[in-house]
Amino acid sequence: MKSLIKKFIVFSISVFSLFCLAGCEETCPGIDFSVPIVSDTVSVPFDATLATQQRNVLLEDFTGVRCVNCPDGHLIAASILNSYPQGRVVVVAEHDTLGLLTGPYPFGHFDFRTTEAKDIISLLGGISSKPIGAIDRKIFTGETTIPVGRQKWPGYVAADIALSVPKVQMKIESQYNDATRVLSLGVILQYAESISGNNNLSIMLTESGMVEPQLDQTGIDTFYVHNHVLRDMISSSTGLPIKGNKSPGHATKYVMPDYTIPSSWNADSVHIVTFVTDTDSLNVLQVIDKSLK
Repeated sequence: MKSLIKKFIVFSISVFSLFCLAGCEETCPGIDFSVPIVSDTVSVPFDATLATQQRNVLLEDFTGVRCVNCPDGHLIAASILNSYPQGRVVVVAEHDTLGLLTGPYPFGHFDFRTTEAKDIISLLGGISSKPIGAIDRKIFTGETTIPVGRQKWPGYVAADIALSVPKVQMKIESQYNDATRVLSLGVILQYAESISGNNNLSIMLTESGMVEPQLDQTGIDTFYVHNHVLRDMISSSTGLPIKGNKSPGHATKYVMPDYTIPSSWNADSVHIVTFVTDTDSLNVLQVIDKSLK
């Protein structure tokens, strides 16, 4: 009798497992795999050296390889980068999946489109043209939308970079294994002032130096060099909810699952971009970046 009961239990478990697998493609009931799981969240010693961290600015350039005016946006973004010390401005070129301006050329080598870029555009309320950009995801005085035309980027970057002390201080701790191409990543957050609202942590991977055809005013430049291209996000497109203590004197480390850099990427040209946003306003509170190697 005990043997029969044991066999029945094993059979029941097997049937239940098969049922779950049959009804589960990429997500199973009760588990949302669209939001990467943080491996660990731990309190770490407060780092007093981060108190001197300056306010950095995030410029998101919504662009496309079939957009005739987008190279002008790239030039403006590069000029802004060169106007400030390294790290004070972080540029991310985002190619979405929404329209014809981003589709790769049949004689090209890369497809820069990401669903994360599409999701970010939707999060920011959509865009009306390209090139267009978001400066710290803010609606500046006199504007009705977060994305603004390229002519306004320098002025709005200057306005935000003048804010001397960031509300949150950040540090990227990373290790990259050349042999396995595995990135181990942790992000330390500590607050300069108490924040009662909700914040999100976003982690992007960008790549520069990629030669890919680009439409410009004279035709298709087959030797165009693309920089700061969003390749993937380790967090979800909207970011991970920050659960740690958001008051001065405390530091929290978010340890992410290991990430394998695809073999088609040039690891020497990859950067890790990390920023914190206010969940309600979408404003970027601070951004930092670090080279993969």
